[in-house]
Amino acid sequence: MTTMISTHPTSRIDHYLRTLKQAGLRITPQRRAICQFLANTNRHPSAYQVFEELAATNPDISRATIYNTLNTLQELGAIVELSFGSDHTHYETNPEPHVNLICLRCQKITDYYGDPGIDMLTTRVLADTDFQTAAARIDLVGFCDECRLQRIQEIRDMAKAASNPHKT
Repeated sequence: MTTMISTHPTSRIDHYLRTLKQAGLRITPQRRAICQFLANTNRHPSAYQVFEELAATNPDISRATIYNTLNTLQELGAIVELSFGSDHTHYETNPEPHVNLICLRCQKITDYYGDPGIDMLTTRVLADTDFQTAAARIDLVGFCDECRLQRIQEIRDMAKAASNPHKT
């Protein structure tokens, strides 16, 4: 499977700007700053995180511009929305094939670049269904090591408290 968007930040910025132009939007300094931020981040930012990062150096930027720009880029496929309910929407800005490891507890997203077998899967899907895959995204949902260890400790603490109900 080949990546159609370059992972180089300059190419990604150009791709985002072209996408906005194709949507009929002017390329304002604020939109350019959003595109530059998205192209240069290795995180999976939320709209709020984009605003927090950019507001310090771009006082004229509004939350509405950020939300509208992110929505446009997402609707046109330049970025991917990773939604965990209304309070936990993040954006995937990395076009390189990888797996997102998503923690259900802390909502941290970690990229995994080991071979998840995407090429074999897309070949099998094509053979079985004649569906030609243009892009693939795999999300594994579970618990990061830190949250898993915290939960184990909470369960131990609850069991200990239940076995000793008279101790405070």
